[in-house]
Amino acid sequence: MDIWFHRYTLTPRWRLSAVARAGARDGALLRVGNGFADVHPWPELGDAPLDEQLARLARGELTALTRASLQCAATDGAARERGMSLFEGLTIPLSHWPGADPPDGFDTVKLKDVTRIPDGVRVRLDFNGTLTGDEFLALDLPVERIDFVEDPCPYEVDVWRELRAEKDVRLAFDIGEPPAERAFDVLIHKPARIAEWPLFDGEVVVTSYMDHPLGQMHAAYVAATHDVSPRCGLFTHVLYEADAFLDAVRADGARLRPPEGTGLGFDELLARVPWKKLA
Repeated sequence: MDIWFHRYTLTPRWRLSAVARAGARDGALLRVGNGFADVHPWPELGDAPLDEQLARLARGELTALTRASLQCAATDGAARERGMSLFEGLTIPLSHWPGADPPDGFDTVKLKDVTRIPDGVRVRLDFNGTLTGDEFLALDLPVERIDFVEDPCPYEVDVWRELRAEKDVRLAFDIGEPPAERAFDVLIHKPARIAEWPLFDGEVVVTSYMDHPLGQMHAAYVAATHDVSPRCGLFTHVLYEADAFLDAVRADGARLRPPEGTGLGFDELLARVPWKKLA
């Protein structure tokens, strides 16, 4: 199986999370046969760095990210061979806005801190597991407008049960594989990191991996083909400075529009990419 790759760089408009390092983010587009995919590691979240991801892939060794990437490329390639868009007949779910300044059309925001909580919208908070339980309990939150709090502190089932009861808020889990013993109400699913659809009988919020628009559209496709939350986390293109791919992402209000082209789209842009064979 021949694999081709192209390294890219995304420049964040602001710091992306409490654990995100400063500076540009590196990833790689993959081409496998007729299919395309993205691999965008987050070493801050435990992923192997990009060079290691590509080196292991060249040796035929898969990580969680590259396994998901190859599955994406296979799905994308099958649609391109048929000359059809993967989004044909599908509706991409609405999204929350990633920040405290939502434009018109968004009724939900996702915030990484409580520095500024906007009025008039539902709020999703994500602390990336950086607080202690006591620090979370000490926060003054507009509980009546909190949709859920994601990873307030490292997961311990008894601690999370106490936090959920004391604060009277829903908790969401997004640190690795969901544990068997659950003290949360919402599961965050990132198709870029876990290829399989999760076995979870509660609300599932599909989000991108704050990755390349191709990976973003893969998350949108997964969301559009499953029973998911009314608001997902697919609007991550707005986190980065513009480039040709980011400029090609289209939306109507809080809903992404399917990109033009076959498969996951971006046909003309992908044709212009200077690919290198992975060896």
